[in-house]
Amino acid sequence: MKIFHRSLAASAFGIGLLSGSSLALADGNNHLTGIDLSHHNDIADWSEIKSSELSFIILKATDGMDYLDPTFTDRYNTLAATGMIRGAYHFYETNDDPNVQADWFIKNVPLQEGDLPPIVDIERVKAPVSNSLQRDFKTFLERLEDHYGFKPIIYTGPNFWDHVMKEHLPNYRLWIAQYGADSPTIPDGWQTWTIWQYTETQIVSGINGNTDGSRFNGDIDDLRSVLLTED
Repeated sequence: MKIFHRSLAASAFGIGLLSGSSLALADGNNHLTGIDLSHHNDIADWSEIKSSELSFIILKATDGMDYLDPTFTDRYNTLAATGMIRGAYHFYETNDDPNVQADWFIKNVPLQEGDLPPIVDIERVKAPVSNSLQRDFKTFLERLEDHYGFKPIIYTGPNFWDHVMKEHLPNYRLWIAQYGADSPTIPDGWQTWTIWQYTETQIVSGINGNTDGSRFNGDIDDLRSVLLTED
């Protein structure tokens, strides 16, 4: 098992985008841009994607207790070869066992130095609704942290979190999804966001059709401080 920790110092991972020269700024506030991909997104040309000045790409890896995105392994390895910053997320199913879900993600996602921390997407509730919803979700988060040595990033929407989860988890970084806003609404319990998915109609050369576009809240040094480093 690899153990990672957050390094606040600049580290040389051998990743080309970490030099800062290839990172695109989304706006005058120095937000870096990125996208997330799943099997719904058709890749036409990786070389065009690499030259598009994206700062990071996050891939859907797993869903529930037994689903692996059919494109994940190949794209995860391809991103390593291209030298782009990559991440992987699990779609959390509220009616599935949190320990089994964590085991499934860990089995399929060998995060490495220079990757984003593990990410969990929670945005819907499936019947039957359990009274242990919040406790089970914390169990899942803790299992991932125990394995990877780093707190997961939570992806969610402000309405879902405030009305369904009603949890205060400020020690976890937030990836907030909200479109058509000048700035995202921060769910109860957080003070700020780390990543903001601000559009579902991002156009990137080398990808057929639209994809989700996100911004990282900070500059290259801030991004470096989030990436995994081997202990």
